[in-house]
Amino acid sequence: MKIVVHGAEWDLKDGLEPVGSSDGFWYDITNGGYIRPKEIIANPKQLAAIEDAIRILREFEASLKAADLLNEF
Repeated sequence: MKIVVHGAEWDLKDGLEPVGSSDGFWYDITNGGYIRPKEIIANPKQLAAIEDAIRILREFEASLKAADLLNEF
């Protein structure tokens, strides 16, 4: 299934069920939540881009924490 949002076209697998989110999108896509890109994204290049983006953002988050610049509340 192809979907276009804000000009970006995504190739998603057919037959998907809606995904619930109890702790928000960020947790669910990065920390073992309900959103699993490998189960949703059909296009290997798009999957790799999402996985790279998640890795980069995790590294950035870790850097902010290491520098005591992130105070979550």
